[in-house]
Amino acid sequence: MQPADVARSLGAQWPCREVQARQLASLLHPDIPSPPTLVVHGISATCKSTIIRGVLSTLEVPHAVVRSTECITGRHLLTKILWNTLEAVGQKDEWEKFGKGRCEHVSSLTVLLEECLASRAEKKQGKFVLVLDEIDRQREAPHTLLSALARLGEIIPSLCVVLVLGSTPRPLFLQNAAVPHISFPPYTRKESIDILLASPVPVVEGLPEEIISRIYPHFVATIYDTLVGPTAGSIPNFLSICERLWPLFVDPVVQGESPPGGNTEWDFSHLLLKNRALFRHQGESALVHRIVPEESSAPSKTFRAPLAPKPAPSALPSLPYFSTLILTSAYLASHTPQRLDTIFFSKFSSSSLSARNKRAHHRRRLKVLSQAQAEDRANDDPSTPNKKGKRTKTRINKSTLSAAFATSSATTSATGAGGITGPSTILTARPFPLERLLAIYHAVDPNPPANPIRTGAVADQIYTELATLRRLRLVVPASGHVGATSMGSGNTSADAGEKWCVNVSGDWIGELAKGIGVEVGEWLAGGLD
Repeated sequence: MQPADVARSLGAQWPCREVQARQLASLLHPDIPSPPTLVVHGISATCKSTIIRGVLSTLEVPHAVVRSTECITGRHLLTKILWNTLEAVGQKDEWEKFGKGRCEHVSSLTVLLEECLASRAEKKQGKFVLVLDEIDRQREAPHTLLSALARLGEIIPSLCVVLVLGSTPRPLFLQNAAVPHISFPPYTRKESIDILLASPVPVVEGLPEEIISRIYPHFVATIYDTLVGPTAGSIPNFLSICERLWPLFVDPVVQGESPPGGNTEWDFSHLLLKNRALFRHQGESALVHRIVPEESSAPSKTFRAPLAPKPAPSALPSLPYFSTLILTSAYLASHTPQRLDTIFFSKFSSSSLSARNKRAHHRRRLKVLSQAQAEDRANDDPSTPNKKGKRTKTRINKSTLSAAFATSSATTSATGAGGITGPSTILTARPFPLERLLAIYHAVDPNPPANPIRTGAVADQIYTELATLRRLRLVVPASGHVGATSMGSGNTSADAGEKWCVNVSGDWIGELAKGIGVEVGEWLAGGLD
């Protein structure tokens, strides 16, 4: 298929991007030599990733797409590149042959990618395209990362690296002047309106087709001039506003109201005058970004009394099963001292079989500590002389542990901008490394695999979910956590990026964990009867 044919086929589904599609098809065509590195740049919501995927799928070029925003560290990015490449070439089951699925440096990534692409079958030998989406937003990336990744295509002949940037790159940012660039400019007013008119019109029951064809183009243009254009809104935002306001805008026609001025039918000017407050109230509220979308209710003139009071929805949204389990493990890692991991999470500990064994273990320990405390009090009697030079030891009894456990994890964890408000006890939220999070995850998993040896590694999935939790500010790096430097953990700027802290209260974590079958109180150090 020629590049012009590819652009024509993609233009019917994604209009106003025929020029960029033709350029990509010319550079990535399987029968034409491709440059080792290609830079695609443009602001968000300009259809960069979609057009690249469409061109590669239409040309049937083997490719792998890696989203950098799903990677929390540079090492995670390199490992994800290797795994996605193995999956694209159909060698994911043979991951042990390629560094056992691990990649620490760009130099080792080059060797592993070259071995992976060279081991393909003869009929599959040819060009391979590696797409790094939003690579300029990679977290904890050194300043030489982009330049090193751009050299992969020069070292591996069959590899073409496509760097997708969300902003205009500075000159010579790859230390190479021979890298082709493809720009995806923002949509103009005419292009935005054409895209909206080419998409399906929101369905409104009882609205004639002639009214839609006559009023909807003017309505879309008015929405762009009043709401989308001044705020630099994107095409998805433009479409959502039109879908929300169109039923409210034509409600007088659907309800059968008489047009003003003795006219026989409604026109756009009369509807605009009647709904002049609609763009101020409903339109401005539609521009506000919300994590949980509001339910749009259809306009109605009839008000009915509710049959029964509805329960109030929860103030905090729920999370999927896997994200909830990762967040619960992070909460336990942040609120359980590391010295107690053997007692609570080790499979070889007598107290890790169940919550009953944990509490029994602590009761026996408290009993021994109480007896030792009584003996020390007898020895510390003023009438009894002490040994020369003997230092009095401080014993921990049941009352001391109860006082320490009295501080709830909900009050000692970070709440909003106030940071850590409680005293620094053993339940204070502390930084934890990723390796400890993985170990606790496997210990508290309520549905472990039947045969862990034959089950694939879940570390990459855990890192992806942890990146999502970081974007939601539920788990934050230790360097960005308020009061992280005052917790006495010995954390410095060198290892701040590898340690994490939870940023939510214990009450919400407890409710979420119960939904997946995990009792947080059974795993915390203060979970005593």
